[in-house]
Amino acid sequence: MNVRKYLQDHLPHMLFWVAGLLVADLLLWLSPGQRLLSWPTLVYLDILLTVFFLIFMVGVYFYRAQWYRSIQQRMDAGPDALNWPLKGAQNEAQQYLEDYVNKILELHRQATDQLLQQQEDQQAFITRWVHDIKVPLAGLQLTSDQLQDQVDEQTYTDITTQLERVNHYVAEVLYYSRLSSFANDYLLRDHALREIVSTALRSQMNSFFGKHLQLSMFDQDYQVLTDDKWLLFIVNQILANSVQYTPAGGKITITAGQTKNATWLRIADTGVGIDPADLPRIFQKGFTGQNGRAVNAQATGLGLYLAHTMAQRLGHELTVTSTPGKGTAVTITFPFLSYYGSDTATVQAPQLKKEP
Repeated sequence: MNVRKYLQDHLPHMLFWVAGLLVADLLLWLSPGQRLLSWPTLVYLDILLTVFFLIFMVGVYFYRAQWYRSIQQRMDAGPDALNWPLKGAQNEAQQYLEDYVNKILELHRQATDQLLQQQEDQQAFITRWVHDIKVPLAGLQLTSDQLQDQVDEQTYTDITTQLERVNHYVAEVLYYSRLSSFANDYLLRDHALREIVSTALRSQMNSFFGKHLQLSMFDQDYQVLTDDKWLLFIVNQILANSVQYTPAGGKITITAGQTKNATWLRIADTGVGIDPADLPRIFQKGFTGQNGRAVNAQATGLGLYLAHTMAQRLGHELTVTSTPGKGTAVTITFPFLSYYGSDTATVQAPQLKKEP
């Protein structure tokens, strides 16, 4: 609290003081009989008492300034203030406020702990469910393999394609539940980009066959700094979207290359494309877009959201360009790490404070 606000806060006190002086002067001046004090003496006494009052007000201001500063520090601390109890009350009114604030902080901490526990329980349940559901899915896969020679090729392709989609959605649920604990579940290392993309393609193989899609893929391999498990999921999400929104007989082209500052991977399709009005919102959770709803009314809108979020946390960049009716291209950029002081440094040197 600055001086101006302090004076505004104590304006009623100051007005009451001035009114009290005027009333006292009037009573002393108009007292019956002989006047007790002359007019100059009254003015001198008023000035003297006012000086003492101002000294008192200044003293109170500096005495309470520490309390105000402690509150301001917590206001400036932002979310960190939620773990910073209020202390230093100087009177009963401030003690009442201190108890109130600390009670709210304690209730907030309890609610946060309860929410975190619920999230942990939910994640544990989802993880267990995902692992449990993989058993019957594996059984269904074996059953479909046994039926390969007993049904026509189209029926077999349809069955395996639907199994692939189920596995894809199960993986989506699992990775979505792990977003909150991402920091504890990744390891950045150099990986062969082509190998990760090939693994993703194998998981989408039946979908390619079922829709008779053409595929073109880069030959030269590149090493990228990433977590292979999370990047595989990102590529799978992009490929699944490309397959889903590309009509039968279409083409998916996967290219890769390097610039001065990064390696890039691009997955382009000849699908329905994305409306320009929807393009800025495609990374929002739950957003499907006009064209997406037209092709797949059951779309969840989580695929690109998860891919974009994971790419950001891995230090990659995910960009999308699209032309309605012609197709969509999704590019993953893997920036090179540079040393301190270089023009393209991706890691900044720490700023050290000079000692006085």
